[in-house]
Amino acid sequence: MRIGESIGYMAQGTYAATAAARRKRTNRAPRSHRSSADAEAQRARSQPASHAPSVMVVDDDAATARMISLALREDGYAVRSASDGQDALRKLEPEAPDVIVLDLEMPGMNGRVFYHELRGRGLDMPVVIVSAFDARGGQRELGANSYLTKPFDPDDLLDKVRALLT
Repeated sequence: MRIGESIGYMAQGTYAATAAARRKRTNRAPRSHRSSADAEAQRARSQPASHAPSVMVVDDDAATARMISLALREDGYAVRSASDGQDALRKLEPEAPDVIVLDLEMPGMNGRVFYHELRGRGLDMPVVIVSAFDARGGQRELGANSYLTKPFDPDDLLDKVRALLT
């Protein structure tokens, strides 16, 4: 399922109900046969929220940020959101996230400027670039850990976040 479809489902209030159906449509192994990264995510879901890995979603599109945040929360992550780079910098305190999911094209402080500011502060947590505009090029340019080009399947994002945390 593509991100636009997921947003449509979420807007209708049926995203959670379709999550199981979406997983059935993919060629993924049952949870009991998944990788160690999936087992780690399962352990994160069973931990109290204060011990769950944290992800900051930085995206100016509210619907996209909600969809990404919902998918991450359903997978057991503690999630914070920011609407642009400046907002994200303010929200890095009191504790920096374990992973950042970053849109590149935003008004105000865009993703590129935010990324340079983040690294300039000595913060080196993994970053997943998500952008409708050549996310791979942004990944190469910035040196980010991973990328996804919009639209994307939320399961692909979850796979990337899991891989970065193992």
